[in-house]
Amino acid sequence: MAVVTIGFNPAVDRVLECPDFHLGGHQQASQVARLAAGKAANVSRALAQLGVDCLATGFVGTNELEYFHEQLMASGPGRILCRYVEVGGKTRENISVIDPVRKIETHLRDKGFAVTPPELQLLKHKIQHEIRSGDYAIFSGSLCDGVTIAEYGELLEHCVRKGARVAVDSSGEALAEAVRRGVWLIKPNLDELRTLIGRDIPNAATAIRDAVKPLLEMLQVVLVSRGPAGAVLVTRGGSFSVHTRKSDPAVRTVGCGDHLLAGFIAEIVAMREPKDGLVTGVGVATARALSTDMAEFSLEVAKLTIERNLIVETL
Repeated sequence: MAVVTIGFNPAVDRVLECPDFHLGGHQQASQVARLAAGKAANVSRALAQLGVDCLATGFVGTNELEYFHEQLMASGPGRILCRYVEVGGKTRENISVIDPVRKIETHLRDKGFAVTPPELQLLKHKIQHEIRSGDYAIFSGSLCDGVTIAEYGELLEHCVRKGARVAVDSSGEALAEAVRRGVWLIKPNLDELRTLIGRDIPNAATAIRDAVKPLLEMLQVVLVSRGPAGAVLVTRGGSFSVHTRKSDPAVRTVGCGDHLLAGFIAEIVAMREPKDGLVTGVGVATARALSTDMAEFSLEVAKLTIERNLIVETL
């Protein structure tokens, strides 16, 4: 059994700190981190911290390929084996500006590269070669130009037919396609779920549960992130909500949803119950939000959060 993460639109994340950040003028900022990132890379890094080995694939630009290998393979204690498809375009570079005075974040997102048909074909062959029955295939992030929804759906369906547990964390048409293809798990945030369902859903655990239940005709698990309000897990065997009793101000919110998913997957891989996965996922996501280290979270903070600071409810 292997865990494989697949990312179509990776990023290099630059994190700057700028006190009293505002629009216009010249301001002094300091770089606090530069990371190989994107949702799939974030999941891989978090899994490695939790001691879970994984294989990371997807697209990365030629100039950033070595950088991704160096950064991800240095993570641990779990091992990340990089098997990326090298593409001619430049990997996008996102900028996050953290204002430590006003406790706010500003995020500037680059668009990313476009892949060619031969590059997409290479990824198809790689996925067909790597995925086996019983594996976990985690498709995380947005699609890049050059990959159609239909082609994305074919990749999902190939993994499903191979007998893999396919998890999808995306949005819009890509998320809807995952539902149509009957994957194992989707992980939307509340806004993404509202778009998927096509109506407003109150930010209340029971309302989310009721909105999600019809999706279980196609899916087995829906994991909904709610930001500071925690997360809701809806499965065919039961539904649960987890949130923190109290929360210190977040240092950085980027990547928290990826850590929620990684924590959940880590418990399922260890043959524990989905409810345990939800608890661990929220604990890990909370530790990510509170960490001043932009690459890693504190396992001790995650452990203490799980032991002392979580409220678990059966819905």
